[in-house]
Amino acid sequence: MTAPALEIEDLRLEIHSAGRASVILRGVNLVVQQGAIHALVGESGGGKSMVTRAATGLLPRGARIVGGRIRLAGQDVTHWSEAQWRQVRGKVVSMVLQDPLTALNPVRRIGAQLADVLKLHLGLRGAACLREAAALLERVHIREPQRVLALYPHQLSGGMRQRVVIAMAWACKPQLILCDEPTTALDVTVQKEVLRLIYELAREGQGVLLVTHDLGVVAKLAQTMSVIHSGRILEEGSVAQVYAQPRHPYTRALLNATPRYDRPGRTLVPVDEALIAALDAEAAAMDRAGARA
Repeated sequence: MTAPALEIEDLRLEIHSAGRASVILRGVNLVVQQGAIHALVGESGGGKSMVTRAATGLLPRGARIVGGRIRLAGQDVTHWSEAQWRQVRGKVVSMVLQDPLTALNPVRRIGAQLADVLKLHLGLRGAACLREAAALLERVHIREPQRVLALYPHQLSGGMRQRVVIAMAWACKPQLILCDEPTTALDVTVQKEVLRLIYELAREGQGVLLVTHDLGVVAKLAQTMSVIHSGRILEEGSVAQVYAQPRHPYTRALLNATPRYDRPGRTLVPVDEALIAALDAEAAAMDRAGARA
């Protein structure tokens, strides 16, 4: 049986600064199957991006995994060194960030940046490398790929830059792609095109972890989902199950606060501040209990 693209088991993470430890992730469990899109949903500050950083070995300074396991395609990578991570980033796991302008090097041409990935992980050189780079741009529906390879990031539109970033992420056909709010910096029309592209590429067999706060996107794109708040997974399951019968009050609150095209005129209900306060209090209680233990 094929191992999942990503398995996170009871992951606990802290950030140490100025002699104090702040708990960021509190026993996160998450599975992304190969060939499927799993959505990680929650408000800003809930821990979504920290999960993706842990899964790529890109934790910020002072961050430390204090418990749990991370497996990529069945391999335990929980405490890997930076040298070990460099061998798998781009080849086994890759990432699509929310701002393609900052994800690309502004002083290097698109072709050179794509070539870096192909040279490092596939060993391509010269004309073969350029042909593959052009083919990747064609795969993400960029017209005139040879012309685009000679351009700098600032000479492309936001949608084209994001397509380039996606092409780089898929270049070596890694088992896992992490998409962290991949459409936030794009207008609505371009968002639709980029999301369709992610869906198409996921069907080729890669597992995709889609980090988002947009439940409309989740409904259209993902098969399974997890809801996170205060570094805890509050609910998980198939998208159909969670949307039809949400078990946790926070999930119900998020759904009630989401616009629905099939319910025009429906009043949106903001997430109750009392509910957020209760969740934060639960998290603080968990931290105190952990400290005593």
